[in-house]
Amino acid sequence: MKRIISYLIMILVIALVFIYREDITNYVTNNIIKQEKVEDLKYNDYAKKKDYKFVAISSDLKIHKKDDIKNIFYTVLDSGTDEYNIYCDTKYKTCTKDVEEFFNDKDTLSEINNFVHPYNSFKNIKISVTNYGKITLTITHIYNNDEISIVNDEIDKFIKENINDTMNNNEKIKLFHDFIVNNTKFDTEIENSSDRLNSTSYTAYGLLINHKAICGGYTDTMAIYLDKLNIQNIRVSTTEHVWNLVNIDNSWLNLDVTWDDPVTSNGTDMLMYDYYLIDTNTLLSKDTTQHNFNKDIYLEAN
Repeated sequence: MKRIISYLIMILVIALVFIYREDITNYVTNNIIKQEKVEDLKYNDYAKKKDYKFVAISSDLKIHKKDDIKNIFYTVLDSGTDEYNIYCDTKYKTCTKDVEEFFNDKDTLSEINNFVHPYNSFKNIKISVTNYGKITLTITHIYNNDEISIVNDEIDKFIKENINDTMNNNEKIKLFHDFIVNNTKFDTEIENSSDRLNSTSYTAYGLLINHKAICGGYTDTMAIYLDKLNIQNIRVSTTEHVWNLVNIDNSWLNLDVTWDDPVTSNGTDMLMYDYYLIDTNTLLSKDTTQHNFNKDIYLEAN
């Protein structure tokens, strides 16, 4: 008899759970899982916290609608964190699907990477999504702590020895532009390698320590320098190339240090200014192949 009563109670409980499953799910989501959502996003010393025309810092890191996804991803990347949990609003029914769709757009993710400090740029980024709207971002950064320390020492040394408050921004940029070109060889060996993005030549470390770089190394080095001087800048990329976009006196100008350090047939060094702080019309009049950027993303350059 006791066994029968136990079975009946079990059946009743199962029936109640089935009947009220939506209410139970909503209760768990809104009252238990919700407690996990109180998570401060900690910003490191290299977070820019800047708003741009394509992306902006989000003060609310809960995803309420599709347009939130891009800005929240940007905000987390800009912070420099290694891992962070984002949550979907329970009313946004297609949230996790839209997040996965956004994450699979590798081109856009890569472009968003260009708006953050090079030290906070990702080398690899992964997401895990639960059925109750929890999204975990796990980020592997391009630069490790040792590389950051070494690069900072090198650039800080240059600033201390060469830069003073009497100089305008153009003069400060030109000095470092010349320093990069005069002390760097374009790495022709790694240029066309399928593994070039994993080479130190694609980083400021490779440029400053090994004195060899491809476009990523030139661009990162200049970006880190500009950020140290509080000169607003963005890295602009195409599928083939990357360079700097710099704000000088409220005008956005292109600075391509790589193309100002040409590879010569006899191996001699050459310092050029063909791509030094020029407007976009001038840039595209010189080259529309490797510099043909996405104008819907780099709106400041238009």
